[in-house]
Amino acid sequence: MSKEKEAILNFLFKKQLPTLPTIFTEFNKLINSPYVSNKRIADLIMKDQSMVVKILRLSNSAMYGKREEIKNLTSAITYLGIETLKHIILQISLVRMFPFEHHKIPDFKPVTFWQHSIATAYFSNIMENTLNLRHSENFYIGGLLHDIGKVLIYQFYPQKFEEIVLTQIDDELPDYEVEQEILGVDHGEIGGFLAEKWNFDREIVTAIESHHRLQKQKVNTVTAVVSISNLFSKKAGLCFPWDEKSFDIKNYTGWAMLAEQSKINIDVDHTILLLTEEIEKVKETVKALLSPVSK
Repeated sequence: MSKEKEAILNFLFKKQLPTLPTIFTEFNKLINSPYVSNKRIADLIMKDQSMVVKILRLSNSAMYGKREEIKNLTSAITYLGIETLKHIILQISLVRMFPFEHHKIPDFKPVTFWQHSIATAYFSNIMENTLNLRHSENFYIGGLLHDIGKVLIYQFYPQKFEEIVLTQIDDELPDYEVEQEILGVDHGEIGGFLAEKWNFDREIVTAIESHHRLQKQKVNTVTAVVSISNLFSKKAGLCFPWDEKSFDIKNYTGWAMLAEQSKINIDVDHTILLLTEEIEKVKETVKALLSPVSK
């Protein structure tokens, strides 16, 4: 990132940036300790009954569920595994941390934002597995956080957020171009700035910063996957109406960059088919995540 961009970001967010949710931070410390057990993990999560309910819901959703219903947290931890549980805790924590309110923007719904973010995360994970890429949680987390910069604009500058979206709709321009014009930086750069402050891996930071602007010298495998997954989510309609553009996902340049970075041959048609088959599961997962917990 250039010094000019960094100066703009420091100016825009001179107020204290949000910190990572406590339960996610504590969970990370716990799983990195030498004597971690499922009981200790369950004891930590049980402090937050709403989190427990949502984890059980997601465990039994189409995305994760199996034939026998999972009825308790210990069984969910065993079934999901530590990495998937970490991803779910991050999802739930982010939704709580950045609540969207109803806005004057036409067709603006909080569920749509999270649907797109979660879809991009899942599609990134599916591509990692389908293409036998080297395993890394960076694919999922990069997908989940790729648009987190939009949330910061909304939180810190709600009037600017509204101006950006309405300009995007009226002028039929990409969001990142309008953001550059109004703020001097785009949501990718803002999100990368936050992810860096949160000490996420550099691959994740780069994927967030560059998912709209693939430059050969900066693209890594994670960035290419997140960029493709982001566009596929939009192509599938898992996005705001004004983001659903008519474009040729099959011939998107990201595929060639991914093939070059990962040094594999990619059957694009087959990969798109597999992603398409997961759309309904993604929708159900978002519903399970965002449905209120009864008291």
